[in-house]
Amino acid sequence: MTLVRIATVAPNFEGVKEQLSLLRKAFGTPSISCGVLHHGEVVFRHGEGLANIEDGLEPDADTLYLIASCSKAFASTMCAILESEDKISWNTPVSNYLPDFKTLHDPEVSRRATLKDLCSHATGLAPVDHAVMGFHDEYYNRGCNQVKISSNLPVAYDFRSRWLYNNCMYGVVGELIAKVCKTTTGTALKNKIFRPLGMDRTCTSAAEYPDCNVAQGYSILDDGRALPLGDPKLEDGDIQGAAGFVRSSVNDMLKWAKAIMESEDPYNCGEGSSCQLPGVSFARCAHRPMTYENSLGENAYGFGWFRHTLPSRWLSSIGPNFALLPDPPVVGQSSEPRLALAHWGEFQGFLTSFYTFPATKSAIIVMANSSPSRGDPSDLIAQALCQELFDMKPRVSLEAYAKRAAKTARLIWPSLVEEWVTMRVQNTPQRPPAEYVGLYQHKGFMLDIEVCELDEKRRGYGENPELLEFTVNGLQRQRAKLRHYHYDVWTFLPNSRDDASRKGMELYMKLPLVLLSFLRDEKGDVSALEWDLQAGVCEGPAPGLETAVQPIRFDRVHTKAR
Repeated sequence: MTLVRIATVAPNFEGVKEQLSLLRKAFGTPSISCGVLHHGEVVFRHGEGLANIEDGLEPDADTLYLIASCSKAFASTMCAILESEDKISWNTPVSNYLPDFKTLHDPEVSRRATLKDLCSHATGLAPVDHAVMGFHDEYYNRGCNQVKISSNLPVAYDFRSRWLYNNCMYGVVGELIAKVCKTTTGTALKNKIFRPLGMDRTCTSAAEYPDCNVAQGYSILDDGRALPLGDPKLEDGDIQGAAGFVRSSVNDMLKWAKAIMESEDPYNCGEGSSCQLPGVSFARCAHRPMTYENSLGENAYGFGWFRHTLPSRWLSSIGPNFALLPDPPVVGQSSEPRLALAHWGEFQGFLTSFYTFPATKSAIIVMANSSPSRGDPSDLIAQALCQELFDMKPRVSLEAYAKRAAKTARLIWPSLVEEWVTMRVQNTPQRPPAEYVGLYQHKGFMLDIEVCELDEKRRGYGENPELLEFTVNGLQRQRAKLRHYHYDVWTFLPNSRDDASRKGMELYMKLPLVLLSFLRDEKGDVSALEWDLQAGVCEGPAPGLETAVQPIRFDRVHTKAR
């Protein structure tokens, strides 16, 4: 058993509020809502800013925020409950429950992969999120297509060879839950977890909001203004739903944390006693190392839970700050090691950091309403609360890291523009735009890209005007104008950082993501286009992903736009 020294200095949470405000304001985030549980009791709640600027709504402990990937723990706990009821088995291949789960590029995955593999991110399939989600974080298809689309993901690593975070696999887990429970995944969670635990405000879609005490997500523009993004289209019944559809509040998340830690306590769930969340202790065990870095402490993944021995440099490795801070803060370097089971979430205009500390029945929840492209205040605020709760030494100046992360985030756009200019081959001939017009398909991902020529009224202007436009799956918001880049490559680089925000393209801040490469056959006719929808982008460590996953090919099926 690991011995943990309980802090002898009482936490001064009132004194830390000023630091929390500085961290929030460093990123321009409109609001935060946070809370702390210690020895099973709530010891701190705090909300500040505006959860909804237009309505003047100030956040409190009941304000609902999307918690994004922190939803994964609910999905894995649901599986644990079903396993305790003998309705599923962790060790049975997923394809036994979902026969359509037939992985095209590595049949071994569909033949052997179990729920343990999907929940611990062990399939090795590439997490090509841009193949299912486009501009404005809008999904191209519905959850009923999740299994088919996921079966067509390319291979990044050999099966079970290493950890690779994959939201689509949790989408498949959600479809399995729905099939076994004969209802939607969200309804199953409500019946088995939310209601029994008294999480009365927690839900999985906007239609279920009990009142107007709901945070609005925002993108932060260059001048500091907040651009409202609307309610996230990540809901029950959507692709990747179970990976991130839960909306919750500080009060409900602290109830959740307390129930989890009570359920994994052998004194509460021993023989002859009832357990609120049966099997949750197995879901929270270490099932796969997330990094092979030499370290005395643990950096692993359970089922919907990261496991880190503090101090650790791997906190929030799936969050935006991990890329913005190559030398991240490491809290508690002179303190006793302490095991944290945690998760982080980011989607559209929301950010969440959630920690549990089983040894002291402690938990920290921080929720914020700004887009991840500017950095993550919830990550650093949670670490500030960790330092205060456990009197960690030496105290790390997290404000300096916040300023550095925000500054690095501001440099992403000019760096992209510089690369766009540098990599462009000058003075290559431009072929007639009509040669590229047509319908291009990827049947496995259920994606249609329609390319049409702009008429005179809608064309761009200047030396290199926009002459083409593409639309994905006929969706109004999945449309962008194209200008010639070089050779048979066309680009939809936005006009500015703010233009990218307004067009819902904040997640397209890498050069390969804003280029469409048209391919010609032996006759010289355009026959396909390639779009690098992975572009080396992923959440968490993924060595070699840039070369392991090739651009996605869309075959031309019609030479005229519909």
